[in-house]
Amino acid sequence: MSLRKKTFWGAIWNSLSSVFLTGLNFVITAILARLLTPNAFGVMGMIQTTIALINMMNQFGLAPAIIQGENLNQERLSSLFWFNMLIGIIMTAIVYFSSNLIALFFNQPELTELLKLISVVFTIVSFSFIQQSLLRKKMKFKELFNINIFSTILYGIITIVLALNNFGVHALVYGFIAKNIVASVFIILYYKWTPNLFFSFNMIKDLLDFGIYVFGTGIINYFNRNLDYLLIGRFLGSESLGYYTLAYKLMLVPVRKIGGVISNTFLPAFSEIKENKSSIKKYYLNVLGLIALITFPMMGGLFIVASEMILTVYGQNWSSVIILIQILSITGAVQSIGTTVGIVLLSQGRSDISFKFNFFLIINLTVAMIIGIKWGIVGVSYGVTIVSFYTFWISMHITGDLINMSLKDLINFIKKPFLYTLFMMLILYLSKTYFVSPNIENLPIQLTINVITGVIAYAAIFLIIDGKEYFEQIKRLKNSVK
Repeated sequence: MSLRKKTFWGAIWNSLSSVFLTGLNFVITAILARLLTPNAFGVMGMIQTTIALINMMNQFGLAPAIIQGENLNQERLSSLFWFNMLIGIIMTAIVYFSSNLIALFFNQPELTELLKLISVVFTIVSFSFIQQSLLRKKMKFKELFNINIFSTILYGIITIVLALNNFGVHALVYGFIAKNIVASVFIILYYKWTPNLFFSFNMIKDLLDFGIYVFGTGIINYFNRNLDYLLIGRFLGSESLGYYTLAYKLMLVPVRKIGGVISNTFLPAFSEIKENKSSIKKYYLNVLGLIALITFPMMGGLFIVASEMILTVYGQNWSSVIILIQILSITGAVQSIGTTVGIVLLSQGRSDISFKFNFFLIINLTVAMIIGIKWGIVGVSYGVTIVSFYTFWISMHITGDLINMSLKDLINFIKKPFLYTLFMMLILYLSKTYFVSPNIENLPIQLTINVITGVIAYAAIFLIIDGKEYFEQIKRLKNSVK
């Protein structure tokens, strides 16, 4: 199969995975929000900050190194497998024996037992890490789609059943462990590869050299994405973190999943054509335009209907989340595009630039959040949004220099989705304020009418101005992959 076809079908399966997983997680979270308290979500948020750090350390930057690497014979892969297994065991031990210290940091004694339970996950996922990286390298996204959907459904069933039986935060922990065990087993079954009893450090040194910058970037990026969790959990408590966790899941996780779809699909493709800067620029700009076309109206619409959505889906107990969603909607729109810069930097072998930029970003975020925390979770949200906005343009300028892409080029590709979104928000606001809210008391009906109004308004302006052009592009794309 040609690279064009692989990329096309990779994008299809990654997109389907993102849509289904986002939908599943939305439903699961909505049900759990009715069964569990904000405090339980906050405690799980504390656990997830630890999981995110150890999981990133567990990979040691090797996934991009494998995808981008060449001459991956059995001996090299076996050496990578045993190296990663060693890291996984070390990470399990670190979490298990440091659980008391982590609990002390967050001032949550119950974290000790929960972290000890969850520590085994880091060894479990090491068994399937190489196979999963090879599935991505070979663009076997259909198989990964099946695994992710099945394991997420299982997670939802286990977690909801346990929550119904008053397991509290333990329901989330047991569901997470089960999900990772099942996913690892199915990855191993799908990609039938077994390592040799062989290890040579010299045979993987070049991959580790590449991975060390990715690893360093990952460490910095961890604090970029979790510093808010750490500060809120430490200084504002588990209930405040519970509210912030729900807002974060609703606003930032979906858009980052879209960015993940793009990265997983195009990093292998861009790595194969890394010398052809003009082609990378062309495809990258089109990808950014497509992301903006999807995520900008999502964020704009949620900004307008945040109140109806939270009260309808999650209930009055979660009303504190409304203002957070409205603030973070700006961050979501910006990050949906900004998270893609890594595929260009890594495809060009410039993980060093990614590391340096993320170090710059963490300094800015730290200052903004320390200032913002004086005003609670609202202040932190404003700090995150302000820093995300201005650093987005800096990252795009740096990335553009590598592929001869100017900021003017970028603006030309995202300005229409931006203007379409403003039009939709205006129509939605007028409809909600002067027609829906004054005449209809039932919140679920209000939410339904508002969502339909937003979709119609956005679709109408898009089809009137750009519909013909996009349909022609889709037709050409379908013909090109036959």
